[in-house]
Amino acid sequence: MPPLPHINRRTFLRNLRRSGLFSPAQLAHARELLPMTDRGRLVARALVEQGLLTRFQAERVLVGRTDGFLLDQYVILEELGRGGMGRVYKARHRTMGRLVALKVLAPELTRTERARAMFLREVRAVAQLAHPNLVAAFDANLVADRYYLVLEFVDGPNLEQLLRASGPLAVGQACDFVRQAASGLQCAHKAGMVHRDIKPANLLVQRRANDGAPALVKVSDFGLARLQEADDEPAGTILMRPNTVMGTPDFLSPEQARSLHNTDTRTDLYSLGCTLYFLLSGQVPFPGGTSIEKLIRHNTEEPTPLEKRRPDVPPPVAAVVRKLMAKKPDDRLQTAAELVRALEPFSVSGSTPWDSLSGSGDNLPDLATPPPEEGTDPVLRAGAGLADPPTLVSGDASADLPTLVPPPRRPGWGRRIVWGGLMVGALLALAVAYGAFLAG
Repeated sequence: MPPLPHINRRTFLRNLRRSGLFSPAQLAHARELLPMTDRGRLVARALVEQGLLTRFQAERVLVGRTDGFLLDQYVILEELGRGGMGRVYKARHRTMGRLVALKVLAPELTRTERARAMFLREVRAVAQLAHPNLVAAFDANLVADRYYLVLEFVDGPNLEQLLRASGPLAVGQACDFVRQAASGLQCAHKAGMVHRDIKPANLLVQRRANDGAPALVKVSDFGLARLQEADDEPAGTILMRPNTVMGTPDFLSPEQARSLHNTDTRTDLYSLGCTLYFLLSGQVPFPGGTSIEKLIRHNTEEPTPLEKRRPDVPPPVAAVVRKLMAKKPDDRLQTAAELVRALEPFSVSGSTPWDSLSGSGDNLPDLATPPPEEGTDPVLRAGAGLADPPTLVSGDASADLPTLVPPPRRPGWGRRIVWGGLMVGALLALAVAYGAFLAG
């Protein structure tokens, strides 16, 4: 990755002034704290170390990006992640100062009237959920044809990141994490909501001090999975775009693989079973192969017994995993509350070591990672400057809203979705029929 271009002190401070990050008085005060150097990168590093800029902001000012830090009432501090659902940013409310996770949805998720109506219905339902094991939803809005959600900011890793960093979890900790997730799901299920995309990446662990306080797991992305079915294509297919499926194939229930519409709360329990299998063994139930092959295996095969991959797992815990991952919903545990009770005897609540996962990125060691090119980041193509830096108060609260430019759409998308869906359905039907033939 190419290094950031050289920039001198004067140019950097000019860009900073134009960005609207600081008022003239604040910028004058910041100048007094800067080292006597002509290198703009060292000036940026000093501002980051003093908490006056985030690394995200500093990198963009260094390359001349002087707008795009404001979305409605929220100051964008850094990018947390991106994926098929959109992009997630850490942000701060300009007036309240509250840190939030701001999710800007991919434009195709709300491109039809039906999808937009479903979005509004889902977020209103999610807003009514209140449980310590569910990520809270604070706000939702539309800016320049792009919807965004404002969610509780969870300052910690998701379970996929935690496992990748530390390896398979202790049995008691894995059981406790899944027990907490099930407790949150029980609240949502009672309200008539099904998640449909439960996976380790959607289970966040609240960062706590290493003082013995139990780690807190929160289920995220409630209400977003169904947006992928709100398309103007024929219903009943899980294939949403080339080579991708609705949900995550490694954790998808057999019935959801066949049809998104014929699912109930027990599909989330199957996905929790796959998640517990992953946390204990370090492997997904059906590793290897394509997405379609994984879907077929969820319908026709049994995974390698958990006991073979993790011999120290107590037999009752392995039995819970098998029951959760039963092919037929009627053969599983029927409610999340049942799962909570089943895991309680084996759950060990405790603090989680964060040292190996720490690193906020705000130390700005080299500023060697350039920001996206102009036009690649929908939020950064903006028409407004950042209202507040993390520790200073801005003077202009009436800046224009950003212009969010969606990426160009490829032609022929609808036909590929329809044919892809037919292929998936045909393959699943053949696999199920073959399984029935062998059984007979």
